[in-house]
Amino acid sequence: MPNRFREIPFTLLSIGLRATAFSDSASRLKYCLLVLFVGAIVTMTARADALKYGWQKVDGINLFYREGGPSTAPAIVFLHGNPSSSIMYQEVMQGLASSHSWHVLAVDYPSFGYSDAPDHNLYRYTFDHLAETVRKFLLARGVTRYGLYMQDYGVPIGFRLISAAPEEITCIMVQNGVIHLDGFPSAQDEAGELRRHWKSRNAEIDKRRTEYTKNLQFPKAAGWEYGDKMSPDAILLMTASAQRPGVIEARNLRDAPKAEIHILDTLPIN
Repeated sequence: MPNRFREIPFTLLSIGLRATAFSDSASRLKYCLLVLFVGAIVTMTARADALKYGWQKVDGINLFYREGGPSTAPAIVFLHGNPSSSIMYQEVMQGLASSHSWHVLAVDYPSFGYSDAPDHNLYRYTFDHLAETVRKFLLARGVTRYGLYMQDYGVPIGFRLISAAPEEITCIMVQNGVIHLDGFPSAQDEAGELRRHWKSRNAEIDKRRTEYTKNLQFPKAAGWEYGDKMSPDAILLMTASAQRPGVIEARNLRDAPKAEIHILDTLPIN
């Protein structure tokens, strides 16, 4: 939709239409429907235009991002989980950005979403390294003070950002993520399969994960298990991204979440 049309105040458009003489009730009904239709289109377009998209190069890796809102407004950085991407925050980011009160930003980690998936022999796929990459990304985008919204994989990445520069963090929002081993029952037993896998790669576990990912299906009516609240678009992107060459090997991260809950005791929040 052309910018000049979007900028027409809806109230002015409505006043102009009301000045039209109606010969019958059918004409009045058409007028009302037209007003509602134009208003809906203007609102949806403004919301859709709230975000911009692109790739930021960091250490030779093209990282996809979604960003919106005034760059001078308080910033919120959204860190996604596994196996999703920044698309999981699309709607909430649109809402915040369209309010013009927040600067919102989300990035796809290497091998996730639309970001590059460098070979695991060239890029260390550990939480430490992912956090370092995200920090460099934020600096490249000019974001040096921000709140964190973290989910799943985003939590160990986010808490590493907090550890590295606590003075940059304005607030913390954690959704369904592990920040210490007490919240990770399957990893509490040092002799258990997962803990042993962290210390020494278990080829059988990697094989199971590989087969599971290769067999993921694209969205379709038969066998759809996510209900009517999950976007098939997000599932399609997740599946297509995960099945790219080299991604499965890359995502078998090589380090544990670590116990980081103590950070909350000393973090200065303003």
